[in-house]
Amino acid sequence: MKKLILLLSIILWGGYCAFAQLEVKPGSFKEVVGFVNLDLDKQTDDNDQPYAVLKVKTENINDKQRRELKFQGDARTFFEIEYRDGEVWLYISYYATFLKISHPDLSSTEFYFPFDMQGKKGYELTLVNNSKSDIDEQKIKSMIDERLENAPVTSTRDTIVVKQTVLVDESYSFLTVNASYNNYGKLAYGLTIGSMKKMGWFVSVMSNFNFKGLSTDYECGNDFLVDGYYPFYTGKQVYTSISATGGVMFKLVDELALKVGVGYGVRNAAYEMTDGKYVKNADVSTAGVEVSVGAHYKIKKFIVSLDCVTTNFKVFEAKLGIGMGY
Repeated sequence: MKKLILLLSIILWGGYCAFAQLEVKPGSFKEVVGFVNLDLDKQTDDNDQPYAVLKVKTENINDKQRRELKFQGDARTFFEIEYRDGEVWLYISYYATFLKISHPDLSSTEFYFPFDMQGKKGYELTLVNNSKSDIDEQKIKSMIDERLENAPVTSTRDTIVVKQTVLVDESYSFLTVNASYNNYGKLAYGLTIGSMKKMGWFVSVMSNFNFKGLSTDYECGNDFLVDGYYPFYTGKQVYTSISATGGVMFKLVDELALKVGVGYGVRNAAYEMTDGKYVKNADVSTAGVEVSVGAHYKIKKFIVSLDCVTTNFKVFEAKLGIGMGY
């Protein structure tokens, strides 16, 4: 138990040290008189403006930490970075107003230049890690490894259990109730069933449950003429919408999937004549290949889908689905 307490103390102390603060040493920013940028590949930025060169010296920062330093400026600032022994050289736009320096373990700091830099001139500042700890990271790791290797486990109270999070690729089936609205102002209703994991499948059937337009006696166009004659219409119009599509689904993120499907659809508009026969308007009717593209969104067990469907690229409709996954 004492070994466990010692081990935890080392880990906590190491964690405390990890929250060290970076700071630009006050008064360290200055021009380096006589500095000349000899690197011919780093003379100008993307706007063909001459670079200034900023030497960032470091204190209490090891070589690994120095190479992990990140530098940012405003939107107009260009950087080229060169990591050297004990310092970092920044080839930087001379009109930069500030510099943000960050490290994943040593927080970050921002420094606003007290005067304007000039192109083709050199400057320097000193970056300090304010942590007072002199504990070496490798020594801490070695101590922890040694304690874990040599500490005997005499009871469950002395056992350290490390929990590992495993992302489970959940699979589920679903059912949605759909409603669609097309570019001729017609509605249809139906169901979609499917199953989803990383990839999935779906089958959807839709209809407006009016089948009189499936079989007609004559055809006309938007001029309503049949074989050059204008028949006697009763004024009654019927519209038949039937479709069946199937396809695949691809998970984009945990909640969202893309749907792509193909199938067959019929969209017929017909008019009744006084003798009870029907005339199909070929200009606004179509039957053939149906293509569907959409999105499938799952919130816990609740599902919302939205699809764009076209039949022969002549009739277009938006289809909304609401349902459950289980």
